[in-house]
Amino acid sequence: MNRLKILLPWACFFLLFCGQAFAQDKRPLAQLMNFDWRFTTGDIPGAANSSFDDSKWQRVNLPHDGSIAGSFDSISGTRQNGFRPRHIGWYRKAFVTPANSAGKMVFVEFEGVYRDAEVWLNGKPLGKHLNGYTGFGFDITQYLKSGETNVLAVRYDNTYKRSSRWYTGEGIYRNVWLHVKDPLHVVENGIYVTTPIVNDDQAMVSIKTDIVNRYDSASLVTVKTVIFSPGGTELQTVTSVVPLKRNEAYTFDQEAVLPHPQRWDVTTPALYTVKTIVMAGSRITDTEYTRFGVRTVSFNPEQGFVLNGRKLFLNGVNIHHDLGPLGAAAFDKGFKRRLLGLQQMGVNAIRLAHNPHARSVLDMCDELGILVFDESYDKWSEEYYGPDIVFEDHWRPDLEWFIRRDRNHPSVFIWSVGNEVFVKNQHKDTSFVALFKRMKAFVNQLDPSRKVTAGLYPSRDEYEPATMAFHMDVVSDNYMTRFYKRDRPKFPQLIFLASEMTTDNGGENFFSYDHSYACGQFYWGGTDYIGESFAWPSKGWNGIIDWCDFWKPISYYIQSLYSQEPMVKIAVFDATHNDARVWNDVFMNTLKMSEGWNWQNAQKLTLYTFTTGDEVELFLNDRSVGVKQMKDFQKNKISWELNFEPGTLKAVARKNGKQIAVDEIKTAGKPHAIVLSADSLHVTADGLDLAYVAVKVVDAQGVLVPDATNEIRFEISGAGELAGVANSNRMSDELFVADRRKVHEGKCLLVVRSKTTAGKINIKASCKGLKSDALMLEAKPAVQ
Repeated sequence: MNRLKILLPWACFFLLFCGQAFAQDKRPLAQLMNFDWRFTTGDIPGAANSSFDDSKWQRVNLPHDGSIAGSFDSISGTRQNGFRPRHIGWYRKAFVTPANSAGKMVFVEFEGVYRDAEVWLNGKPLGKHLNGYTGFGFDITQYLKSGETNVLAVRYDNTYKRSSRWYTGEGIYRNVWLHVKDPLHVVENGIYVTTPIVNDDQAMVSIKTDIVNRYDSASLVTVKTVIFSPGGTELQTVTSVVPLKRNEAYTFDQEAVLPHPQRWDVTTPALYTVKTIVMAGSRITDTEYTRFGVRTVSFNPEQGFVLNGRKLFLNGVNIHHDLGPLGAAAFDKGFKRRLLGLQQMGVNAIRLAHNPHARSVLDMCDELGILVFDESYDKWSEEYYGPDIVFEDHWRPDLEWFIRRDRNHPSVFIWSVGNEVFVKNQHKDTSFVALFKRMKAFVNQLDPSRKVTAGLYPSRDEYEPATMAFHMDVVSDNYMTRFYKRDRPKFPQLIFLASEMTTDNGGENFFSYDHSYACGQFYWGGTDYIGESFAWPSKGWNGIIDWCDFWKPISYYIQSLYSQEPMVKIAVFDATHNDARVWNDVFMNTLKMSEGWNWQNAQKLTLYTFTTGDEVELFLNDRSVGVKQMKDFQKNKISWELNFEPGTLKAVARKNGKQIAVDEIKTAGKPHAIVLSADSLHVTADGLDLAYVAVKVVDAQGVLVPDATNEIRFEISGAGELAGVANSNRMSDELFVADRRKVHEGKCLLVVRSKTTAGKINIKASCKGLKSDALMLEAKPAVQ
């Protein structure tokens, strides 16, 4: 398989984050190919030919999930895939050869196609790529028609039902790029920046740059590396000159010393930038920008995880790659919204389960100061490559791509090469140990600066740790913190990291082990996600935040554990209703908690008040119910019992005697009106930006009606279009792409996608019997 040997498109990020010093360097390093594709499902004979008539196919823009629209499939669909349909599908795009391509090489890059993708240009086969989570590309220079229209055709096959244990999405769900490169250029993911020595006085920076000369003649090649500060100030320049023969590849090895470096940290995510200039003689042939951070990461059995010389407990969650109603379509705005919500909850680390995620997710984590547990695989099985295809024959090129793509991100603190690769009673199987050792050695060659691990299956009973645990740099275990106390004295060299923790009883197992020597924990899951449901009619898994990114009562409990910010939240429930089950050898007990105060008269209720304070006073209709101290309750849950009385319930949190936060819930009347609120009144008219519009049904006093189920209809006109709708009900059969949606617990979500033209976006929401609401957004021109 040809692999893309080109500059990856950092341009969009360097323009945003590298300061005014780079204004003179703006240039189209990559052409985004996301717009004006034709799409259809089904295996279409002749669709690879450039002359094929696709005029009746659907017109779509990328990123696009070919499975998220339409009805659920309860007959042939699977719970693993959230009962979404699986297809064979086709995409086609016509484009004109770039005007600046004369004498250059042209590459097409796909960030992700799910799955089993085949690509043609002008009817000529370029190649095939099996893994739906890894990027790939092709040199298309010889097949281009100069000055004429070209046709790119892509076929995918997502019909393999054992492909992943969660909703994958399908089709071209990430970006596509066209790169025009001089024959003398930096290869794909060819720059590797490390900081092997870091102290308060200085940081040594090592830069390795892979260059290839595709000219037919030798050339004297100069690589000039310029380092810029986080504020955009030029700090140092290092220059190296090497003669390269025709078709020769060479790695330039350079070093620089930064005085008094700014550290990348979860609270101060300072990002430096390397500008790489490649020249043949005095002619510039390539320019690339690479961001990096100066920080130290280490692990030890006494402290666990150490960042920049201090112990940091990892307050983490696991996330999958779907964006709820948008499916797997990888919108930057959707991920940014999700990450910001998790960070507000106190999350300082995420595990990208269980596959490479979009490149932009790691960029955002770099910028926000969120650490990344970066994972390449789930099971070491055929699921990534297809039936009867041996995993051992394919993992190396994919793992190399993954490590080389992500190794410059300061947010990435550990590599994981698998998750639950064995099952119950296989924990002593030495074949898994042998494969792990091969994969670990392979990763160490590509990036010796980070540790390597894999998530262990959650079953051992009376057994010792799995044999594979003793070959890991850090022992990542799923749902096994109860063994830490026993294992630590017996195996004092082991370093423990809870790669998966249940949200059983709201996540109380936060208190089930000693944090002083553990690295931290990652709750499963950080958000609801499609797929891996228990059974129909459930469409997905229960997380801390729902798939609309609305917070649940449990979200506030986790915030009280993970965050130091002043907060208090009331959560109400009927203690006689819960959902207990065993799943993958793990016991789970889920309480159905509510933020509403609409119950039966005199109904006996249990309340929790979650807070970062040290006491809470509760008021019912302005009468004090009492004051309770956090020290008198275990696991950060102050509990109360009340008989329901309509009106207002208020919690006042105090710390050291001073009020720090208030939460208030009220009994709602009958549904009266719709209220719309957007996360922003402005979007960028680039065809990729999103506006998230929360839709609520309220009573005549503006109180959310928690038991409302009204169906809301939407009208969108102007410079935007509907991208998706959803509510938090995972049992619902309603469409994700539709002009209507019922509210659940009084609310639902509308997602609007910008077009490529600026202007007003008018949104109207209506329902018979309710007062309608309207909202106007502005789509502003994209910055050139």
